[in-house]
Amino acid sequence: MTTLLPVDDIDAFVSTRNALHRIAEHIVAKARYVDDGEIRLTAFAGGFSTPLLGDGSRIRVDGDVLVVDEPTGSRRTSLTTIGEAAAFVGIEAGFPSELYPPATTFEPADPLAVDRSAAETLAAWYALTAEVLEQFAREIADAHPSPLILWPEHFDQAFYTEDAEEARRANYGASAGDEGHPEPYMYVGPWGASLANAYWNATSFNGAVLSLSQLVTVDNPTEVALQFLRTGRALLSGATSRHE
Repeated sequence: MTTLLPVDDIDAFVSTRNALHRIAEHIVAKARYVDDGEIRLTAFAGGFSTPLLGDGSRIRVDGDVLVVDEPTGSRRTSLTTIGEAAAFVGIEAGFPSELYPPATTFEPADPLAVDRSAAETLAAWYALTAEVLEQFAREIADAHPSPLILWPEHFDQAFYTEDAEEARRANYGASAGDEGHPEPYMYVGPWGASLANAYWNATSFNGAVLSLSQLVTVDNPTEVALQFLRTGRALLSGATSRHE
């Protein structure tokens, strides 16, 4: 069972998250795009990763280290700049902008501010919330949940439902944090309007959030997180019944 870690220094965490977001877009997603034309990533031990690529390799981040796993072994290097990371992997840096503009700036020579402790906090967050989201997706199999994906442009992992009733459809996910909410948070984002309820507490989007700080001190964060998702699902089910 994954143990959550607190955000001890919010400034160091935000700087680290922003640096790793740049790595996710301009290096890790780009490596996958070169291989198979896809950019979807996944949570992985120590951080995040491509799936296994066509040559049997995997490009991943482990804390403050970039790792290239190959059939013959692994190579590791510290995260210093986007340019040096690209040279280590053997790709041309830069998010494939033919898909859409990247969410982060592309500055290959700028130093990456990655704090090891903050990176470990983010890795633990991704690991536990991946477990939670996968379990919840199994619970609501009748809603036809999409695969769980770590999206490089949003730097969050999420799935959505494909309910027959539009009012029940929602995104269920875990964000590394953003300008509207600096610390990591889980969320439920309805596709349509949500009925008035204190549960829908998000201030920067239509939905509900459950912060890392609300989970890190409880005895069973997995169960609390699952209950948060279940509550959102139940409220959306209630919204459907009221529209019928």
